[in-house]
Amino acid sequence: MVPLVKNFKATRLSKAFLLNALVSAAIVVIAIEIRRLFEDEHNYLYGYFNRLYGTKHLTETQIMTIVFPATFIGALVVYMIMYLFVGYGGNFLIPANKKLPI
Repeated sequence: MVPLVKNFKATRLSKAFLLNALVSAAIVVIAIEIRRLFEDEHNYLYGYFNRLYGTKHLTETQIMTIVFPATFIGALVVYMIMYLFVGYGGNFLIPANKKLPI
């Protein structure tokens, strides 16, 4: 697959740090925004999961069990988007028959 943005692969340490910071920041923003959705008890998602659990108010543990998988899925989406745009993470794919230097 050819990335949409050329010449921005992690070929140098500074580019690798910048790309990793972008990915990390995007994942953290997704996690924070999902968590903020559950602070408002009048939100549609809060009501949906409240009815799903069958309680009057969601506990912190219940909210964590919702936010963690949602953030995980959000992280996968961020990694896929970054892979499509700049080829992020393509260097992690190493053939099984290649010996790595120790």
